[in-house]
Amino acid sequence: MDCENDCSRNINVTELPTITRWNHSSANAPPRDQESSHPIFSNRGMDNSKISSGGCGRFNGDIYCSSINSLPVHESDPSFPNRGTNNMDGFNGASYDLHSFSANAPLPRQESDPIFPTGGMMNSNMCGGGGFNRASDLLLVVSMYAEPTKSEIIALAESAMDELSKIALEGQPLWVPQKDKKFETLNDIEYLRQFGEVQEIESMKEIMKLVEVGQEESSSSQYLLPTVDSFRRELVPLSLSGVPKEALQTEASRDMGYLEISSTKLLHLLMDVNQWSKAFDNIVTRAAVLGTLSNGAEESYDGKVQVMFAEYHLPTPFVPSRECYFARYCKQLPYEMWGVVDVSLEKHFPSLATNFRRRPSGCLIRPMPDGFSKVIWVEHVEADHSQLSNHFRPLVTTGLGFGATRWINSIVKHTESSKIMEAKSAPIYVDYGVIIPQAGRTSFLNLADRLVRTFCGDINASMTNQWMPLISSESDSSDVRVMIRNNIEDPGKPIATTVVFSTCLWLKVSPSRLFNFLRHEDSRNKWDILSRNLTIREFAYMNKGTNPGNRVSLMRAMKSEDKIEIFYIQESYIDTTGSYIVYAPLDEFALSSLANGANPNKVMVLPSGFSILPCGFPSDYIDEKGEGGSILTIAFHTIESHNIKQFFSLESVIVMKNIISDTVTSIKDAVLYNNYTNNWQYN
Repeated sequence: MDCENDCSRNINVTELPTITRWNHSSANAPPRDQESSHPIFSNRGMDNSKISSGGCGRFNGDIYCSSINSLPVHESDPSFPNRGTNNMDGFNGASYDLHSFSANAPLPRQESDPIFPTGGMMNSNMCGGGGFNRASDLLLVVSMYAEPTKSEIIALAESAMDELSKIALEGQPLWVPQKDKKFETLNDIEYLRQFGEVQEIESMKEIMKLVEVGQEESSSSQYLLPTVDSFRRELVPLSLSGVPKEALQTEASRDMGYLEISSTKLLHLLMDVNQWSKAFDNIVTRAAVLGTLSNGAEESYDGKVQVMFAEYHLPTPFVPSRECYFARYCKQLPYEMWGVVDVSLEKHFPSLATNFRRRPSGCLIRPMPDGFSKVIWVEHVEADHSQLSNHFRPLVTTGLGFGATRWINSIVKHTESSKIMEAKSAPIYVDYGVIIPQAGRTSFLNLADRLVRTFCGDINASMTNQWMPLISSESDSSDVRVMIRNNIEDPGKPIATTVVFSTCLWLKVSPSRLFNFLRHEDSRNKWDILSRNLTIREFAYMNKGTNPGNRVSLMRAMKSEDKIEIFYIQESYIDTTGSYIVYAPLDEFALSSLANGANPNKVMVLPSGFSILPCGFPSDYIDEKGEGGSILTIAFHTIESHNIKQFFSLESVIVMKNIISDTVTSIKDAVLYNNYTNNWQYN
């Protein structure tokens, strides 16, 4: 091996030159052939004519790094693969109701005219109102301090704590263990027997009578007994207009875990809304404390009562989010135990929530030796399932989607991440010759953390995310959603019009296998259109948990040993309730700056990636490990224009549909092949 190749493999990332790379659309960009003299970058600059990933440069003292792909890319570009099945021929725009997007949209529209306004169309699947300044918020804040409402809310919170402290410690028959699952689900009839209100108990008695009478008749007449939920439909209160609200179905689960966090820190995390929403950012979209009715004991959370608002989500735009106004109450219980309980306030403010109700839910916390805590979490809600698709219904109804295990796993993830971030020294696994100091490690970890938070905020069905269907032709049956944003203030994103486009599909492969396939360096060029015909190499990674797949990776895409096309930063994480793979491209300037400890908040990136959810049970597919199929959500975040625009064009629609179609086809082909050959080498 010659000296030049040896030098190429001995890479000190901290010494990479700080080459100023301007955005590719800038008229003041330096010549593309301006390259570094450092061995890793000699004759290895990114070819922006083929990979429209922008670049990095200094922007008023900040680092600018554009996203995966800047739109539009011409379909005629030979470097753009088109493996999708969506035929764009004959597109005439007839499927778009332009007036639903813009009241002044002219008709008929020419192909060169813009299609979608960036304001978007409100997702009809989302329930509830808009932001925190709604009239209902103000009404609640004013009225909750008035008597007797204040005393009634405090009494409701105390009653909820009494219920939580009992059901959290009860065994069978109240709780039913799930087969092959760690968590338990609630026996509705037993719950109504022990804790139901008078009206509900009477309905439960009717059910029991029907059970006793109908047992013998059911075998001959095939008579179907009514469920508890069917009786609850009769108990749902009338709305202000006199029309019955949509019937709500019960979701109730319990889980327990020993967590590496002290009880004091955990109480502070739960009672501080900023920490709470940050720790559970994969569940909580937004949250606010609307008022404090009782401050509790001095220098303690004991007896503290808060009135709060929160919105909850799954990491996909295809499941409606849930909004709730509730009281949160913290109390010190006997035997050194603490309780934190939430309970909805629809009895006092019946018009606030229409699709979601929190029955007493929360956790009991007991301090354990060595800074650990034993946590029993109960999640007991009633929600509207009418808008759930067949893909997501088993996930939600079995308690996997919004259940107790997901909250416990989120605390585990938060504590593991905090431990890694706070460590003054931790191992970095790198290729031979790659050197990244601790300051660089911290910068990369912080950037990856921001990528994941942005990704979680981008791909949910929150009211703040205005998703629209992306229809390319009248015959287009694919379900692709698009969201457009104009960024002029967020320092972590480029000043531009950006677009997020997403789709969802069910796959006959277990979540763990799909996760390892999508995150692994050797399989990236099988689904990533920008990495096709390139060699991907993970040259550094930092673990973020006990699972080897939970890591932050640095990758490089190469055409050959002496030509690097692009770098990627990627975070991947998996637990029993779901997983994600989030990535963004970096160029040499951003990479070298971060390796030297640069502020990651000044690196402008747009994350893309995947979220993977288990399909729930019962499942049509079970592998040899006992795992079911997967629900994969794909989301790409790209730059539509470096100028703030109110519309985007047909050309962009075609590009987005082709990218999504190609990615879906590639992943389906890989899953089909690996299932057929039983060649899941990344187990």
